[in-house]
Amino acid sequence: MSRASSTAVLEREFQSIKETSESKKTVLIVDDEETLVGALSEFLSLKGYEVETASNSRQALALIHEKSFSIVVSDLRLPGMNGVELLEHVMDVDPETVVIIMTGYASVQSAVEALKKGAYDYVVKPFSVHELEKTLRLGIEKRNLSKENLELSHLMRKMVEVDQTKSNIIGTISHEFRTPLTSLKGYLMMLMKSADGGAPMGQIEKKWLHAMKENLGRLEMLILNLLLMTEANAGDLLIADDEINLGDLLAESVSRFETLARNKEIKITVTSDADSRIRGDSEKLGVALSNLVENAIKFNLESGSVEIKVAATSDPDGVHVAVSDTGIGIPESRLSGMFDCFTQVDMTQTRRFNGAGLGLPVAKAIVEAHGGKIDARSKPGKGSTFCVWLPRGNGG
Repeated sequence: MSRASSTAVLEREFQSIKETSESKKTVLIVDDEETLVGALSEFLSLKGYEVETASNSRQALALIHEKSFSIVVSDLRLPGMNGVELLEHVMDVDPETVVIIMTGYASVQSAVEALKKGAYDYVVKPFSVHELEKTLRLGIEKRNLSKENLELSHLMRKMVEVDQTKSNIIGTISHEFRTPLTSLKGYLMMLMKSADGGAPMGQIEKKWLHAMKENLGRLEMLILNLLLMTEANAGDLLIADDEINLGDLLAESVSRFETLARNKEIKITVTSDADSRIRGDSEKLGVALSNLVENAIKFNLESGSVEIKVAATSDPDGVHVAVSDTGIGIPESRLSGMFDCFTQVDMTQTRRFNGAGLGLPVAKAIVEAHGGKIDARSKPGKGSTFCVWLPRGNGG
């Protein structure tokens, strides 16, 4: 998300907060003087306020627990519980409620005490309805500003989190590019030095060239995954209509990672039904299957195994692919999020396993673009199985 788009989101959220705040003008009037309550209720209703009334603190408390009020206007002297005690209960229920105290000259000191306990303001009887309405408007503005500040603080925290996520992603991608590039640069310098010395190419130089080829392949897959994920997010993931044998495509994917598997002494077995033909995009499905195979090797244990099964299904008509490993597994709490972008069980730059966390979301996007499905089953320490079902025809 760009800074401009982040700002636009913030502005929309802010406008929504303002509209929500401005629409709430609910007032509770608490006083045992029926004439005063009736006059205030009628006047404020004409001014667009939604008014409820109570003649004592018991009725007021019942209403406060039943619905939310923007403002409570309460007399200090009430039957039973007084206005200050009612104020304390209102603050317990909703600290954002604006409380205005009505008082006589003789009880101004009590009104001041109410201010210390959280009341917004007080009016001295007798007062004009216009005076009270002005105090109400100021109270509403104060409440709205308070709520807006609270919501904006929450939004700003969200924006900071988004920026942090962006920084983490950039850091991860930079790390993933830097590692193979550093390796390529080192091997290239050694080859150049050897060539400058006039030495013929021996086994060690051939090993360097092989390592360079592997690192170039790693960079190629990273870039390809980034491009495919960008296309998928933009809704531009176009699917070709090729005739594909999934068994052959998986054999190609396995061959790409023979060295990785050999270095970890991992045994790979592939079993396939005779009829594993579908129609789809061979290049993109090759990427999806390669991502699953690479993960099964990369997150496996030393001397582990990978079992790949390809089987035809009749109901519905399609082909099922299961890629199982004997690796570290995935905690159940993290399993549902493994198809999210830039997600691994450990995404720190000091993590044990490299990768940008793009393989699974790219595989999911490609499979679903073909009208297929992908899911995962796993237990920590017991390995994982990723299952793909693809229809016979191109579902894109």
